[in-house]
Amino acid sequence: MSALRWWAACAAGRNPLARGADRVQGLALAIGLLTMIVAVYPAVLLGQLGFATRSDAIAAEAATRHQVAATALEDSTAQPSQTESTTTAFLAHVRWTAPNGVHDTMTQVEQPVKAGEQVRIWLNDDGKATTPPPTEADARIVAVGTVVVAWLAIAAVIGAALVGIGAKLGRTRAREWDRGLRELVDNGGGSATHRP
Repeated sequence: MSALRWWAACAAGRNPLARGADRVQGLALAIGLLTMIVAVYPAVLLGQLGFATRSDAIAAEAATRHQVAATALEDSTAQPSQTESTTTAFLAHVRWTAPNGVHDTMTQVEQPVKAGEQVRIWLNDDGKATTPPPTEADARIVAVGTVVVAWLAIAAVIGAALVGIGAKLGRTRAREWDRGLRELVDNGGGSATHRP
């Protein structure tokens, strides 16, 4: 019989071999598993709250950034901090014209460019080059991460509680065994009225 079936039988069954500690542990396991399943709901609520908050922040950031056409002054290079990433970013020295004059700077571009090529770059409200605003997909990733972390945190607390209960019940079982063995030894093999 598997441990799970044994604990279920201890919690709900009338097996005479099941001790009180076994029944308590089986009941605790059943409640713990049920709580872990129910914990999905608050974790999803937290994820939805995180998604809404992040979506608002993304909308606010997007409102302060806009794209302009620029010309690459030299070939782009891979951004050193991201060379081992699966999505490599590139740095390019670019020039663009704005109402207040001609500007040039090093900025991040999404794909490699050659000198003289046109590229779209992002500017903030001050006219300075910046990174692209986050997208709704970024908000979804944050939401999923929040759900997973929240549920794992709840599961860890439940798991720690079950381990603590199991340890306490294990000590209780050990004391019961000690009492039983002492009785067996002290009574000359048991409490039967007829001994050889």
